[in-house]
Order: sequence, then structure tokens, then C-alpha cells
Amino acid sequence: MSKQQTAVEWFKNEIPEMFRDDPYWRKLLEQAKAMEKEQIIKAADHIMIYDNKGNYPTLGEIYYKDTYES
Repeated sequence: MSKQQTAVEWFKNEIPEMFRDDPYWRKLLEQAKAMEKEQIIKAADHIMIYDNKGNYPTLGEIYYKDTYES
């Protein structure tokens, strides 16, 4: 499965390069990415799936990992 781009990642690519390396903007982008990840996971958090390792990750966690981290 190919990695999709989140809205925050798109925004990061659209801002001028001089801002991408600025520590203030970098911190804001990382905070936005963390918030976005939490929102995506919470969107499907009520569904639990049993995996073969005895874990019960939520569907949101599985979706986020498969879609945005692979």
C-alpha cells in the first residue's frame, strides 16, 4: 500500500523553503501533525480488531499506520 499525504504534509510542502527550516515553524508543523494523527485515529477508535500477536489495536491506529506510515 502506498503512503498517502496528510493535509499537514501537503501544507508543509507548499510553504516556502525558508520557513520549513525555521525552528518555530518546524515545531508548529510537528504539533499539527500530532493533532492530525490523533484526529484520524479517533475517527475510527471505537472499532477494535484482534491481531495475531494478541494485541487489540483500534481500527483508527491500523488505518493511520497503513495509510500514512508505510
